[in-house]
Amino acid sequence: MDTFKEDKLPDAEKTIADINIRNVNLDGPGADALCSPSSSTAFTELKPLPAEKKSSRPYRQARHVYFTVYRRLFAIILILNIIGLIVLETRPYDLEHYLRSISSAASSNFCLAILARQDYIINGLFDLYVLIPKSAPLALRRRVAKVYEFGGVHSGAAFCATLWFLRMVILLTLAFRDGTLGDNIPGLALVWVVLLLFVGIIVFAHPSLRTKQHDTFERTHRFAGWVTNALFWVLVVLASMALANREEDPRSTGQVLVTLPSFWMLTLNTVHTLIPWIRLRKLPATAEPLSSMAVRLHLKANIKPFYTIRLSDSPLTEWHSFACFPDSNPINGSTNSVIIAKAGDWTSSVISSPKPYYWTRGLPTRGVLYMSLLFKRVVVVTTGSGIGPCLNLLGMKPETRPACRVLWSTPNPGEFYGDSIINEVKQCDPNAVVWDTKSQGRPDMVELTWKLVMEMDAEAVFCVSNPKVTKKVVYGMESRGIPAYGPIFDS
Repeated sequence: MDTFKEDKLPDAEKTIADINIRNVNLDGPGADALCSPSSSTAFTELKPLPAEKKSSRPYRQARHVYFTVYRRLFAIILILNIIGLIVLETRPYDLEHYLRSISSAASSNFCLAILARQDYIINGLFDLYVLIPKSAPLALRRRVAKVYEFGGVHSGAAFCATLWFLRMVILLTLAFRDGTLGDNIPGLALVWVVLLLFVGIIVFAHPSLRTKQHDTFERTHRFAGWVTNALFWVLVVLASMALANREEDPRSTGQVLVTLPSFWMLTLNTVHTLIPWIRLRKLPATAEPLSSMAVRLHLKANIKPFYTIRLSDSPLTEWHSFACFPDSNPINGSTNSVIIAKAGDWTSSVISSPKPYYWTRGLPTRGVLYMSLLFKRVVVVTTGSGIGPCLNLLGMKPETRPACRVLWSTPNPGEFYGDSIINEVKQCDPNAVVWDTKSQGRPDMVELTWKLVMEMDAEAVFCVSNPKVTKKVVYGMESRGIPAYGPIFDS
């Protein structure tokens, strides 16, 4: 679990002009774009950076690190299931009805976990919350903007489904030992296989393992999930057959099956597992090399701003999500672009040997930056290829987006990303802080972000970067009372 050092930030002494002029590489491509006039607002006239953050350190750690919205949603799902278990345990029951209730609880949580990941549901939530007017209280807007942490529902429901199923397996094993439910060894073996698959999915989904073994996580999640769903069907059908074969029950297997809540939950599961794959298709792609470390793919996708798209060259093995932004310089009829930076084997292969097409599946999904439309003034903070997603916001017409200040930290911005990207940034914010880490080293992102917040009296900060920088900036702002948002890496 992450903790953060208490950074004592110095008083603000530099001007925005100092930062813009000193911290860019004025040699090579992009120099003209970077040398735009700077703002004359002096940071010395602004409030100094608060060395002491709001509230006590234990509270800050609990509020902003350990008990995030994602984990609160997880906790809510867990608490609701605990209440359900207490209610179930306090009522008189026979073993058959008790097992049926547990099976329904497990399949319901399983269904919720799958629904929480459906593209149309995610997009619906984003589109609903972004309708809140900017005139609404900031306290309301800052809370609903956290909608992107919905993953807590997915992981919470999946975890609870496993616990319910564990309870059912224990009861079935004890009943088998006592001879209460006969001697169906294949059926008992089957429930243990399903349980082990559930546990395997959860283990590899843990952030520590998922980060180190991402390909294993992805394949385990996909294939074990499919197998689990199929085996769950077998279990439900076998249970229906057992109930229908009783002498006192005149119904057929099919008649019993449709009376089980698990049947309807599994039907929903199966349909929603298939939906994304029904939309599997190829996208023509034209590669524009930016450097040895990055490439821009121009796609014929017809995707609106603020959407994330999944790309793959091998649909059954691995998928990678990228923020898609409108193509300001179309190539071969392209409508959208993604920027891919070197971060592993797959991205390296795309940069060195791009293909003429890539697979995509499902619907494009809304991203974090879409929630910036809830605010009047925002600071956009990014590093490296994170500038790609930000172009969705920066490329909008001024009257349709919040006022923006930009902080972009990257090595050799002109050389790596070219004049076109830099010009798009400068069109939105002529005084954007483009920090060249190659010539100036790594900046204090929290300090620079705070200065921009104070300069424009920003309502919120949006950070698109790697996990370390994102968490540091978001924590640094929220612990000082500034709403801050960035991609989460827990789910």
